[in-house]
Amino acid sequence: MWSVEFTDKHGDIKYRFYEKFKDPLTDKDRRTSIVMNKDTKQSQKEAQARLNERIAAILERSNGSHQSIEDKTFYSIAMEWLEEYKTFEDAKIGTIKRKESEVRQMFNYFDKDALFVKITFKYLQDFFYYKHREGLAHSSLSSYSITLRAIYKYARTGNYRFEPDFKLSDLRIPKEKKTPDQLVYERNENKYLTDAEIKDIFDYIDYKIKVRARPDVLRNLNMIKHIIEFQMLNGMRISELMAIEPHNIDFDNKRLKIDGSIFWAATPEGFGYKDTTKTDSSTRDIVLTQRSIDILKKVILENKKETRWNDSYKDRGFVFTGSTGSPMPKDKVNTILREAAEWTGLNKRKKVTTHILRHTHISKLAALNIGLKTIMHRVGHSDYKTTLSIYTHITDEMHEDTMQKLENANL
Repeated sequence: MWSVEFTDKHGDIKYRFYEKFKDPLTDKDRRTSIVMNKDTKQSQKEAQARLNERIAAILERSNGSHQSIEDKTFYSIAMEWLEEYKTFEDAKIGTIKRKESEVRQMFNYFDKDALFVKITFKYLQDFFYYKHREGLAHSSLSSYSITLRAIYKYARTGNYRFEPDFKLSDLRIPKEKKTPDQLVYERNENKYLTDAEIKDIFDYIDYKIKVRARPDVLRNLNMIKHIIEFQMLNGMRISELMAIEPHNIDFDNKRLKIDGSIFWAATPEGFGYKDTTKTDSSTRDIVLTQRSIDILKKVILENKKETRWNDSYKDRGFVFTGSTGSPMPKDKVNTILREAAEWTGLNKRKKVTTHILRHTHISKLAALNIGLKTIMHRVGHSDYKTTLSIYTHITDEMHEDTMQKLENANL
């Protein structure tokens, strides 16, 4: 076994430990590796043990033999699956972090010594009821279900060839009962903002700017105002907007390259770092209006001033930043939107978050008779359903308005 020191993308020193073995299928030397945070004797001992386990698993697969699962705990099988997922799946960092969190939450419920083969259908079903009582949304429970199925698929198709005596597809994923407010929010006409509602939101932010004196608070409020307007003008996800860097902008041709999204986690440089886009179709070029160009130029100029005069501001290369130079936290934007909705009474019929700004952009494009496929490309939608629901509602309204005008004209 040997190790190589390297620096990861967050600037942390790590150590990759390697071990060689002979592949029985090819009779050639191969190697496998794991990453450790330290290169101490204890780390070396742990690395050797983990490498031995990995090599043993590879050799058993090559020999076509199956491991016994009888004495394996749910914990050990889940951890094996998680390690394989992290090693071989082409998943975003954010997705991997979510899977790690879901597995940890399972361990909080499952007895750590519970044998995998002894887990019953009722035991799994009770887990979902338990998480539902904790207040987990249906979408989150569905994500847990996907992870659980992946763990059982690993046990079925990997070294163990274990088949449970129940169907995971029979598990019931509880749904929360929708409140009257939620039913109101879900109406298509309440999924986007009107021009008057947009003006009310900006009026509230302007009011807050007038009554705030602290320079850092004023800067953040002005930045949030720019973020809200830019998202409505361009319809990108808030995580994509926060990931914009100056090199993504082509000022001469008024184009923007959307090539990443912010994953909200602490790093040595600050909070939040750039990851890949949500899906392959989310990586795209879009055209910008002159107003969008003006916003970008103004924000970049303000950032340069902060870099020069504010010692606490660290230029990390992002455009839409908070007072320390990291991407503006989306929670701060949503807080201002929520306050504005409460101030105007808008919250009684609409759920005002950054997501409604994205839908507002779709509604504007639909009203301009822009084609559905063009809209989907611009906003980075791979699934047409969300785009279509808003698009159809707007175009239906336009048809009704046309008919009313024709009726009034007696044509």
